[in-house]
Amino acid sequence: MEIPEKIRKIRLKKIFLQYPEGLKLRIQEISKELEKKEFEVVICCEPSFGACDIRDEEAKRLGCDVILHIGHSDFGVKSKIPVVYWDYFYTIDPIPFLEKEINKLKEFGKIGLVASLQFVKAMESAKEYLEKIGKKVYVQKSLEYPGQILGCNTNAAKNIENEVDCFLFVGAGKFHPLGVALSVEKPMFSLDLEKGIIYNLEEEKKKWMKNKLWHDAKLLDAKKVGIVVCWKQGQNKIEEARKLKKTLENSGKEVYILAFDGITNEKLEGLKFDCLVNMACPRLEEDLI
Repeated sequence: MEIPEKIRKIRLKKIFLQYPEGLKLRIQEISKELEKKEFEVVICCEPSFGACDIRDEEAKRLGCDVILHIGHSDFGVKSKIPVVYWDYFYTIDPIPFLEKEINKLKEFGKIGLVASLQFVKAMESAKEYLEKIGKKVYVQKSLEYPGQILGCNTNAAKNIENEVDCFLFVGAGKFHPLGVALSVEKPMFSLDLEKGIIYNLEEEKKKWMKNKLWHDAKLLDAKKVGIVVCWKQGQNKIEEARKLKKTLENSGKEVYILAFDGITNEKLEGLKFDCLVNMACPRLEEDLI
């Protein structure tokens, strides 16, 4: 494994290493490679859901002088110590899976492509293949790379919705493609490079929307409400939560602000609420609904 040049040139030597869950199996190998370059490495074992989650206070407390954030691009969050972002692209060829599954896209002539950061290079290969077989492919740049989306930013899809017949996500898992499906009206497909299949997100979208409508209606009748906030720098909306608390209290509800780092159902056990309002990560509903 080759450490990128920009990493090797870091003058600060005490690294606090943050990474997404998908890289856990490789993180010890990465750490050892960094140590060969004379870095001192502390591996952060708390989940990292994106570049909105910068653990600068924790890094400083452990005597680190730089954060190496793997698998995410700069979200614009200010940090008390330098942060270096390592894109970390997966090397995987999508073409064999596309050849096997392309019949599922046969009725669509104009396809919009999107990918999470780690699969941007695979998406570029998919684009070449689709164009070769006669599809018109659209890729829009709204973040660092063309076609790149985040869980909370699907502008690369929304900005070209009127130009395409459908969208195809290149990557793995349902989190990112479902985010696109919820933000557009056109059909949304995912080329899952772990499973080697293309599937339609329509049923997942319908299920999510049904649950969301039910929870929104429940808020109207709720007497005891919890407003969920997070103190991660890129997710901190405490002032908006305080305003909402007053609004809901004025309508006769009993309201509490609940603050978390990582938010799980287990942490809510024992607390009695008729309804929760999410004001942390906009994708949190998928875990709590």
